[in-house]
Amino acid sequence: MGHKQVDVKIDEDFFICVDEGMEDIIKNFFHWEIETCNSCIDYKGMVWIEFCEYGDWEQFLQLALRHNIESKGADSEKETLWDFLQDKSNVNLVFDEELIEDPNHEENSIGTGILLILVGLKFPKELLSEFKELFFEVFPPE
Repeated sequence: MGHKQVDVKIDEDFFICVDEGMEDIIKNFFHWEIETCNSCIDYKGMVWIEFCEYGDWEQFLQLALRHNIESKGADSEKETLWDFLQDKSNVNLVFDEELIEDPNHEENSIGTGILLILVGLKFPKELLSEFKELFFEVFPPE
């Protein structure tokens, strides 16, 4: 069964369609120049966010870690996004080769030799509000 989708305006001429309930998260990732390419609010009971490039995932983690260090200095018992990512989420790496349409056979595609590394972050759907609270502490909206 599909989920209700909503259009999210990223900038003047760029809109993306995301599951209702995730639009604030996805829009904010783009505001912080961290690109995602797929997401789902309930994929087999899990929230799923896929990062288009490994560098986007790395930047997300780096900012979460920096915030963790700052927060733990003030309150060592405080749960942070870093803690959440460590203890309550799973990550899947998907690697593949970039494909382009075969100019000689429209129904086929050919490899480019360019490596793609996508990162999928997953956590239980019932933890979405907790994730959002911790996420927006690190990545305040505009």
